[in-house]
Amino acid sequence: MITSPNRARATVLTAAATAALMAAIPVATAAPSTDLRARNCVAHPGGGCKRSIVVEYWHKEGASQRGIGWVYASKKPARKGTVYYARWTYKAPGRAWKNGAGWKKANLTQGSNGFFASVWWGRGGHTGPQVPKGTQVCTQYRDERSSTCLTLK
Repeated sequence: MITSPNRARATVLTAAATAALMAAIPVATAAPSTDLRARNCVAHPGGGCKRSIVVEYWHKEGASQRGIGWVYASKKPARKGTVYYARWTYKAPGRAWKNGAGWKKANLTQGSNGFFASVWWGRGGHTGPQVPKGTQVCTQYRDERSSTCLTLK
């Protein structure tokens, strides 16, 4: 294929202009972020956790806001054939309780010591709601009055 000298010159000039523009645009550097995972377990008399909560969250260095990536809840023992539902809620310091998500059907899994129910919300990464430091996050199963909670540091 034969290219004309004018076309070659235009390609070089376009590349040079693009490079000059890119050099002139300041690149924003994001503050480093810290990814954390918090857990809480209500001990089961036979070992393990009767109820548990795990929250993956993140924050930028020095920031007072925390982002929630995902929330996990589990309950043991669970009966085969029973349908369990759970939800997660949160309360920022000095504010009212809010639902993180409505009731969601839990998965029933057979473990080494019988069945347990588990459910999770979120996609991971830096995708969820932003809440202040010190926010309390709780999970609750519909058939239980008590919740399992933790506080985001």
